[in-house]
Amino acid sequence: MRHKYVFWLLLILACGWSTHLPAATGYSSQGFDTGAFHLTLTAAPEVVEAGQQVEVTLQLTDAYGAPVTAFEIVRGKKLHLTIVREGLDKFTHTFPEPGPQGTMVTGMTFPEGGTYFFHVEFTPRDGSGVTLMAELHVEGVGSAAPPLDPYVPGMVQTSEMLANVDVEAGLVTHRISFALMDLNEEPLTDMEPFLGAKGHFIALSADGRQYVPAEPVSGDKENEVAFEARFPGPGIYKGWGEFQRAGTVLVVPVVMQID
Repeated sequence: MRHKYVFWLLLILACGWSTHLPAATGYSSQGFDTGAFHLTLTAAPEVVEAGQQVEVTLQLTDAYGAPVTAFEIVRGKKLHLTIVREGLDKFTHTFPEPGPQGTMVTGMTFPEGGTYFFHVEFTPRDGSGVTLMAELHVEGVGSAAPPLDPYVPGMVQTSEMLANVDVEAGLVTHRISFALMDLNEEPLTDMEPFLGAKGHFIALSADGRQYVPAEPVSGDKENEVAFEARFPGPGIYKGWGEFQRAGTVLVVPVVMQID
């Protein structure tokens, strides 16, 4: 059975990344790593309204409050920023460039009201991977997110492609594979590298708070892209596979039950 998913991108207005902090008035939320890093999110104005531009600042600091400014390059980027709305119906994945003080500032317009989760994934110089989360509440009308009913393993249809998605449990990790096809069910063999691999995949727990990265692995067929992920526990997760074709990144969302 095919499941057609209407994919909404969170609208981000590209206003450039700078290094200054906004005025002190604004909404602030902090996410903490159990190790030695902190993420602070600040938004101005203080009340963030859907449909209106807001300036969002992300600041990474270490255990001593010093800005994090040195990063390893992972999958071609210093930072991976994933933004979702509570309910996981809005999603975007971008790559902000930190300024000299480890600060990232940009203008954003949120399409609907609700709580948005910001997950920042990075590897500090000579360190191991870290993922931190902060959240931002946006006032205004927000449509109800569709229920997170698992529909993979199975065929997923987007407006651009089909993907036969399989989920296999291993001893420690799960293997998530995407057999990519065009809308006529012909295998896609002209996919392009994305972030140094055949694709990219992350998943989030149903509440949007637990971030699950994945590593690309070899697929069994030319049109198959596979990933291995270690989930923190059983439950419903939503993931997003990203694949590039003809210079365009195509996103395949999946909802799955992990036992």
